[in-house]
Amino acid sequence: MDKKQQAARIKRIVDTIAERATAVPAAERSVYIQEEVAKVREAFRQTYEADALLAAYAMEFVDSMTGWINARVHALETERTRVELIREQAEVDP
Repeated sequence: MDKKQQAARIKRIVDTIAERATAVPAAERSVYIQEEVAKVREAFRQTYEADALLAAYAMEFVDSMTGWINARVHALETERTRVELIREQAEVDP
């Protein structure tokens, strides 16, 4: 897997977790994200266990994922709120 493929894979993982996290109540979301990142960490650990250097790089990515996921959740929720406001405004304006 080259760097572009790896970056695309990580983006898909972040996007998937973030999308699913938006369906989790806000009070439980942090725990949900932590659990999902722990699963990714374990999967990456197994994938890269034969190469210590690659494993270290993979863990750096995983360490950053929580922040990326939270940012993506915020973006998704902001976008949805904006769309809802536009729809509401369209219903009010004849």
